[in-house]
Amino acid sequence: MKTGRIIERSIIVVSVIIIGTVAVRALDKKASDEIIEDILKEGTCPADMAELMMPSGNICVDIYENSSGGECIHDDPESQLDTKTNLDTRDCIPVSISNKTPWRNISQDQAALACAKAGKRLPTHEEWYYASMGTPDKNSGWRSDDCHVANNWNVQPGFTGFGAKCISSIGTYDMIGNVWEWVQGASKDGDFEGGALPDAGYVDGTDGNGLPGLTNTSEPNELYNNDYFYFKQSGLRGMARGGYWGNKSDAGQYSVYMVLPPSSAGAGIGFRCVK
Repeated sequence: MKTGRIIERSIIVVSVIIIGTVAVRALDKKASDEIIEDILKEGTCPADMAELMMPSGNICVDIYENSSGGECIHDDPESQLDTKTNLDTRDCIPVSISNKTPWRNISQDQAALACAKAGKRLPTHEEWYYASMGTPDKNSGWRSDDCHVANNWNVQPGFTGFGAKCISSIGTYDMIGNVWEWVQGASKDGDFEGGALPDAGYVDGTDGNGLPGLTNTSEPNELYNNDYFYFKQSGLRGMARGGYWGNKSDAGQYSVYMVLPPSSAGAGIGFRCVK
């Protein structure tokens, strides 16, 4: 009898262990599935950024042109000094949100610092170009929901994300028009990254990464959406891309502005960041 009871109890203990192990494994699997589901749901980029696949690896791009965050002294900086005051404020960082006035009157150098404060950086000109792909680049008949290139929004500049149709294939807004956007890099006496750039003119050919390689001083080229290359051969010139609210058909994904030094700012130039 004792032997039978011992065997019976052993069977019960083993059964409890097996059931418990299965239950734990089931819970572990459920937890793992939930974690994977959360990762797939959230993606690899924060909610205010879009993912861009590049040959060197994927990056995240701000969905909107950057504006001043809530802790900044100047919500809409009216001078480069206002921008400096913002950047000197410890908790002031640029934000990527809709329905805000883009942060302007900021130099290329200051824009790089602003991105760094947010744990990001300025995009390279190639990254900006690929992020802009798919944005409708119209040459006439602009409406209020198109990209802001012909004073076709209610205010200049318009609020971020106002043009419902001005969106790229990866989901970034306003990469054509509204304000020029600073990117990394500068030319020195006409040379950029070891190569000579053409004179200012309509884009007639590119290097394959959206940078003008050929220009035409008199005739716009529809193959490049009539976009224009603004350039000064002498001195140090920072790079901005996309065009602003008054460029009309000259604005676009091939349009490049290399006129101001990296230390200078303008009312029609803003920025967005990547990481």
